[in-house]
Amino acid sequence: MEITFDDITLRDYRLSDVEDEVRWTNEDTAWFYSDTPWGKLEPADPGELRENMLQIISKLPDIRWRFEIETAGRHIGMVSSYYLDENFEPTPWASIDQHKNAQENSSVRGLGVEICEMDFWGRGIGGKALKALMNYYRGWGEHRFILETWSGNTRMLGCARKLGFTQVKRRKGAYTVDGKKYDGLVLEKCI
Repeated sequence: MEITFDDITLRDYRLSDVEDEVRWTNEDTAWFYSDTPWGKLEPADPGELRENMLQIISKLPDIRWRFEIETAGRHIGMVSSYYLDENFEPTPWASIDQHKNAQENSSVRGLGVEICEMDFWGRGIGGKALKALMNYYRGWGEHRFILETWSGNTRMLGCARKLGFTQVKRRKGAYTVDGKKYDGLVLEKCI
Protein backbone atom coordinates (compact mmCIF):
# COMPACT_ATOMS: atom_id res chain seq x y z
CA MET A 1 0.00 0.00 0.00
CA GLU A 2 1.21 3.52 -0.85
CA ILE A 3 -0.18 6.93 0.04
CA THR A 4 1.12 9.99 -1.79
CA PHE A 5 0.75 13.36 -0.08
CA ASP A 6 2.41 16.48 -1.46
CA ASP A 7 6.08 15.48 -2.01
CA ILE A 8 6.13 12.45 0.31
CA THR A 9 5.00 8.85 0.07
CA LEU A 10 3.87 6.66 2.93
CA ARG A 11 4.28 3.01 2.06
CA ASP A 12 4.40 -0.47 3.52
CA TYR A 13 7.68 -1.80 4.84
CA ARG A 14 9.96 -3.55 2.34
CA LEU A 15 12.70 -6.00 3.07
CA SER A 16 15.13 -3.56 1.43
CA ASP A 17 14.40 -1.18 4.37
CA VAL A 18 16.15 -3.50 6.83
CA GLU A 19 19.59 -2.01 6.17
CA ASP A 20 18.26 1.48 6.99
CA GLU A 21 16.68 0.13 10.20
CA VAL A 22 19.96 -1.48 11.22
CA ARG A 23 21.86 1.75 10.59
CA TRP A 24 19.22 3.84 12.42
CA THR A 25 19.39 1.56 15.46
CA ASN A 26 23.14 1.00 15.56
CA GLU A 27 24.87 4.08 14.12
CA ASP A 28 22.69 7.05 13.12
CA THR A 29 20.71 7.28 16.37
CA ALA A 30 20.26 11.06 16.75
CA TRP A 31 16.56 10.72 15.82
CA PHE A 32 15.95 8.45 18.84
CA TYR A 33 17.78 10.59 21.36
CA SER A 34 16.09 13.81 20.20
CA ASP A 35 12.73 12.11 20.81
CA THR A 36 13.61 10.09 23.91
CA PRO A 37 16.89 11.42 25.38
CA TRP A 38 16.38 9.55 28.66
CA GLY A 39 16.04 6.20 26.87
CA LYS A 40 18.55 3.64 25.65
CA LEU A 41 18.36 2.30 22.13
CA GLU A 42 19.34 -1.35 21.99
CA PRO A 43 21.47 -2.28 18.96
CA ALA A 44 19.67 -4.32 16.33
CA ASP A 45 20.89 -7.67 15.10
CA PRO A 46 20.49 -7.54 11.30
CA GLY A 47 19.45 -11.19 10.97
CA GLU A 48 16.91 -10.96 13.79
CA LEU A 49 15.49 -7.71 12.44
CA ARG A 50 15.22 -9.19 8.95
CA GLU A 51 13.34 -12.21 10.36
CA ASN A 52 10.95 -9.97 12.35
CA MET A 53 10.27 -7.81 9.32
CA LEU A 54 9.55 -10.84 7.13
CA GLN A 55 6.90 -11.91 9.65
CA ILE A 56 5.36 -8.42 9.69
CA ILE A 57 5.37 -8.15 5.89
CA SER A 58 3.69 -11.54 5.55
CA LYS A 59 0.79 -10.58 7.85
CA LEU A 60 -0.05 -6.95 7.13
CA PRO A 61 -3.31 -6.02 8.90
CA ASP A 62 -6.30 -4.46 7.12
CA ILE A 63 -5.75 -1.20 9.01
CA ARG A 64 -2.02 -0.48 8.91
CA TRP A 65 -0.31 0.68 12.10
CA ARG A 66 2.96 1.74 10.42
CA PHE A 67 4.13 3.25 7.16
CA GLU A 68 7.62 4.09 5.93
CA ILE A 69 8.28 7.65 4.74
CA GLU A 70 9.93 8.28 1.37
CA THR A 71 10.78 11.61 -0.18
CA ALA A 72 13.22 12.72 -2.86
CA GLY A 73 13.71 9.03 -3.68
CA ARG A 74 14.96 8.18 -0.18
CA HIS A 75 13.60 6.13 2.71
CA ILE A 76 13.95 8.60 5.60
CA GLY A 77 11.83 7.36 8.50
CA MET A 78 8.41 6.15 9.55
CA VAL A 79 5.03 7.06 10.99
CA SER A 80 3.25 4.68 13.30
CA SER A 81 0.26 4.42 15.55
CA TYR A 82 -0.89 2.70 18.67
CA TYR A 83 -4.01 2.56 20.82
CA LEU A 84 -4.72 4.46 24.03
CA ASP A 85 -7.68 4.27 26.38
CA GLU A 86 -9.68 7.29 27.57
CA ASN A 87 -7.06 7.95 30.27
CA PHE A 88 -4.28 7.96 27.64
CA GLU A 89 -2.88 4.66 28.89
CA PRO A 90 -1.84 1.98 26.36
CA THR A 91 -4.54 -0.44 25.22
CA PRO A 92 -3.05 -3.96 25.40
CA TRP A 93 -2.00 -4.95 21.86
CA ALA A 94 -3.38 -8.47 22.32
CA SER A 95 -6.90 -7.05 22.84
CA ILE A 96 -6.87 -5.11 19.53
CA ASP A 97 -8.86 -6.42 16.57
CA GLN A 98 -6.81 -5.38 13.52
CA HIS A 99 -9.97 -5.37 11.37
CA LYS A 100 -11.57 -2.59 13.45
CA ASN A 101 -10.76 1.07 13.87
CA ALA A 102 -9.63 2.67 17.15
CA GLN A 103 -13.14 3.61 18.26
CA GLU A 104 -14.43 0.08 17.62
CA ASN A 105 -11.51 -1.12 19.78
CA SER A 106 -12.64 1.26 22.59
CA SER A 107 -9.49 3.27 22.05
CA VAL A 108 -8.04 6.50 20.70
CA ARG A 109 -5.36 6.52 17.99
CA GLY A 110 -1.93 7.63 19.22
CA LEU A 111 0.45 8.75 16.47
CA GLY A 112 4.21 8.88 16.17
CA VAL A 113 6.65 10.11 13.55
CA GLU A 114 10.38 9.58 13.24
CA ILE A 115 12.52 11.34 10.64
CA CYS A 116 15.67 9.27 11.01
CA GLU A 117 17.76 10.97 8.33
CA MET A 118 19.01 14.21 9.91
CA ASP A 119 19.50 16.00 6.59
CA PHE A 120 15.68 15.95 6.24
CA TRP A 121 15.01 17.57 9.64
CA GLY A 122 13.34 20.98 9.69
CA ARG A 123 11.68 20.63 6.28
CA GLY A 124 8.09 20.02 7.44
CA ILE A 125 8.16 16.37 6.36
CA GLY A 126 7.02 15.08 9.76
CA GLY A 127 3.94 17.32 9.61
CA LYS A 128 3.11 16.15 6.09
CA ALA A 129 3.53 12.52 7.13
CA LEU A 130 1.23 13.00 10.13
CA LYS A 131 -1.39 14.75 7.95
CA ALA A 132 -1.29 11.89 5.46
CA LEU A 133 -1.58 9.36 8.29
CA MET A 134 -4.57 11.15 9.84
CA ASN A 135 -6.24 11.29 6.40
CA TYR A 136 -5.69 7.54 6.07
CA TYR A 137 -7.32 6.84 9.45
CA ARG A 138 -10.19 9.22 8.71
CA GLY A 139 -10.93 6.91 5.79
CA TRP A 140 -11.43 4.19 8.41
CA GLY A 141 -13.86 6.40 10.36
CA GLU A 142 -11.41 7.79 12.92
CA HIS A 143 -11.56 11.45 13.95
CA ARG A 144 -9.59 11.71 17.20
CA PHE A 145 -5.80 11.61 17.36
CA ILE A 146 -3.20 11.85 20.14
CA LEU A 147 0.48 12.82 20.18
CA GLU A 148 2.63 12.16 23.24
CA THR A 149 5.87 14.07 23.74
CA TRP A 150 7.93 15.93 26.32
CA SER A 151 8.20 19.69 26.94
CA GLY A 152 11.80 19.83 25.67
CA ASN A 153 10.97 18.42 22.23
CA THR A 154 10.60 21.79 20.51
CA ARG A 155 10.50 20.37 16.97
CA MET A 156 7.61 18.04 17.80
CA LEU A 157 5.75 20.75 19.71
CA GLY A 158 6.08 23.14 16.75
CA CYS A 159 4.82 20.46 14.38
CA ALA A 160 1.87 19.66 16.68
CA ARG A 161 0.89 23.35 16.93
CA LYS A 162 0.95 23.74 13.13
CA LEU A 163 -1.30 20.69 12.82
CA GLY A 164 -3.80 22.07 15.36
CA PHE A 165 -3.12 19.74 18.28
CA THR A 166 -3.86 21.11 21.76
CA GLN A 167 -2.63 19.96 25.15
CA VAL A 168 -5.02 17.75 27.12
CA LYS A 169 -2.71 16.36 29.80
CA ARG A 170 0.57 17.36 31.46
CA ARG A 171 2.67 15.29 33.85
CA LYS A 172 4.97 17.70 35.70
CA GLY A 173 8.62 16.69 35.91
CA ALA A 174 8.05 13.32 34.24
CA TYR A 175 11.47 13.23 32.54
CA THR A 176 14.99 14.29 33.49
CA VAL A 177 17.38 15.25 30.69
CA ASP A 178 20.89 16.50 31.48
CA GLY A 179 19.83 17.14 35.08
CA LYS A 180 16.81 19.26 34.10
CA LYS A 181 13.16 18.23 34.64
CA TYR A 182 10.71 18.24 31.73
CA ASP A 183 6.98 17.63 31.61
CA GLY A 184 5.29 14.78 29.77
CA LEU A 185 2.63 16.09 27.39
CA VAL A 186 -0.42 14.60 25.73
CA LEU A 187 -1.81 16.56 22.76
CA GLU A 188 -5.08 15.93 20.96
CA LYS A 189 -6.72 16.80 17.68
CA CYS A 190 -10.32 16.01 16.79
CA ILE A 191 -11.33 16.32 13.16
